[in-house]
Amino acid sequence: MKAPRVSVVMPVLNEEEFLEETLRTLRAQTFTDYELIVVDNGSTDRSREIAARYADRVILEPQRGYDVALHRGIREAQGELIVQADADTLYPPHWLARMVRALEGKGVVCAYGPWAFRESPRWRRPLEAALCLATQSLTHALGFCQTTGFNMGFRREAYERVGGYPALRRLSAIDVRLGLRLRRVGRVRLVPKMLVYTSNRAVRKRGALRHWLLTIRNFWDIVLHRDRLTLDHWYSWRRD
Repeated sequence: MKAPRVSVVMPVLNEEEFLEETLRTLRAQTFTDYELIVVDNGSTDRSREIAARYADRVILEPQRGYDVALHRGIREAQGELIVQADADTLYPPHWLARMVRALEGKGVVCAYGPWAFRESPRWRRPLEAALCLATQSLTHALGFCQTTGFNMGFRREAYERVGGYPALRRLSAIDVRLGLRLRRVGRVRLVPKMLVYTSNRAVRKRGALRHWLLTIRNFWDIVLHRDRLTLDHWYSWRRD
């Protein structure tokens, strides 16, 4: 059987609240030459059962870690293009087609896009998306790519060339750090129309001020090459 052009990889850990709606949006994409891989990272709720109804493959990864689960899915993926998705994010029908078109550009090794919050009223979503895109555009122009794990894709060959997630040693903001590494080996594209709607649960759980202060700490940790903040810092909201 011919391998799919694209592999969509989604790590999951106890995501039954969001997972089914998210998977439905991924199965409603206009681009169809893809496989959907869900990597279950030890869920104790109904996540695995829900994933089995929609995914082409559900892989069990017992070693805990967002980066570990992602890398396992990427290792087992068949596509030459790898696209990341998160369990709490909604994907409009043309999202994957736009991702693939961007990655087919000359010299492009990575593509990413803006986001708004899925819980926000419809009138506020365009404002959030515009603010996100303005911030991404500014930092992108300055050479800092704000790639997000729930809305990014890359060429497998480029991922392997920069060492992938294992090379990032479980640091925080692995999606941003990976995007910056990929920028060394090719073009990274920001695609304004590749909009997704992700959950604001981390902001709600931490509190807006604490969340954005941590975001700023992450930014400086990367820019100044301190490499002190870890994934445990970023995902502390799950334990709080």
